[in-house]
Amino acid sequence: MLRNRKKTSFSSTRTSPQSKISSRSDDSTYDGAKGPHRLFRLIDYAHEYSWQLILLTFILILTACIAIKSHGNGLQKCHQRRQDGIYRDACGCLPHDGFGARIAYLVSLHNARTLDAGLVLLKSISAPSSIIFIHIDTKLSRDEYQMSELKSFIEGECNACGARIVVESKFDLEWGQWSMNDPTHWSMQELTTNPKFSKEWDVYINLSADTLPVFTPQILSNIFDSRVNGKQGRGMLQGLNFVTSASCVTGLAPTNINMFPSNWHKRGHYESHGSFDITYTDDDGRERTEDIVIHFGSQWMILTPEFVKYIALSIQRHDSLASLLKQELIARERLMSDETFIPTLLAHHPRFRETIPKVGEDGTMIQRPGFESVIIKSVRYERMDENSPDAFGNVVPEQRYDVPDTAIDVDVPRNWGPYYLGVYDLSSIRESGALFVRKVSKTIDPNLFHILPVQHSNDIPSIKWPNEVAVSQKMDWAAFLEFIKRRREHNSE
Repeated sequence: MLRNRKKTSFSSTRTSPQSKISSRSDDSTYDGAKGPHRLFRLIDYAHEYSWQLILLTFILILTACIAIKSHGNGLQKCHQRRQDGIYRDACGCLPHDGFGARIAYLVSLHNARTLDAGLVLLKSISAPSSIIFIHIDTKLSRDEYQMSELKSFIEGECNACGARIVVESKFDLEWGQWSMNDPTHWSMQELTTNPKFSKEWDVYINLSADTLPVFTPQILSNIFDSRVNGKQGRGMLQGLNFVTSASCVTGLAPTNINMFPSNWHKRGHYESHGSFDITYTDDDGRERTEDIVIHFGSQWMILTPEFVKYIALSIQRHDSLASLLKQELIARERLMSDETFIPTLLAHHPRFRETIPKVGEDGTMIQRPGFESVIIKSVRYERMDENSPDAFGNVVPEQRYDVPDTAIDVDVPRNWGPYYLGVYDLSSIRESGALFVRKVSKTIDPNLFHILPVQHSNDIPSIKWPNEVAVSQKMDWAAFLEFIKRRREHNSE
């Protein structure tokens, strides 16, 4: 187990200038059904002067590389590393053309494992148009962050791929308690009230550091683009609020706790006394009384700017629905309010509940025109609550990844999860239509990091769990060879 460390408080902010967006036409498209396309101009190699164009292009590229080297950046900056058709630069950054939705992230770190994982995540989501808030639990020592590769990536030559980064350690988080909400509300306040950020983002996504995006930053920007275009795959999920993960029984919609039997443990965790009334003042100054039924979803969400602003501003008013619901959840000492507070607000607000994704009988999202061929069952794929049958008797037959006894840098999941993912889960990830997966670890299965993120779900190999997997024990050859050596020495005496 990872020990608790001395509580500290530290912060750093590194702001990078926004990259200038060129006036050229956008050459990146994504239509959901057919995937991304690059609309490059075709060269007629039969043309008698085409070899001259090729030679000229080569000379220009070589000249650019030499110029970069002369400014001290090194010739290696011109080289790129290929990952299944996607090119990362020397820093590990993925390409982004500056078009599409500007994504604001909150990334939460709480121990040394997530500090290391955060570096991998940041390299996979960062883009010049991104704003990324990073909250580090105060139990994690300041020295660990100061000496980390994550800090070097943010503040060093790589400059976090041009993203604007804010790093803070403000809250001591306690599992199951209200404090788990605090980093989310802090980032929301900054994004809506700080003039540096308030008009610079189009969608809010909070992530645990042990998350991996399924798609590249460019594709994610396209998916949430306000310029809705089905043929180009733009704006498919724009304007919707997602507050659930794959483990929610109601899929993309938050779950009413009354769906479960009265003796089911989740009823007791989230609310054991049924519904309750809250009299509050609404956004127009009118007094209302709402019969509140707790809905639960996930701590990890994808939210519109309008809903984020509503939460951030209304929770500051003592008589608002958000503020009174917060007080009620704390007074009732309900567990895991980070999984119920925002889903319950969303389910009860007369305007914002219309932004909950509509789900068909088969559990897939009912798509807007132009995206009918895209199947989405979950925006976040994770495996949870597979240690016993659920409230309706359903079980998950597939095996799951376990933590080896020798893995000292990985904490063991709780019995109910979330469990670690690996390449055997890729088929389920692909079929879910998820945008993010959790949780992942290079210690458990590094192969997953060689595949994700991709530009289209068809790029994900359909690798499933076999009927049953058994592997041999890992041989300690050093000890065995030492034993043979000693035995030979003994026999020769």
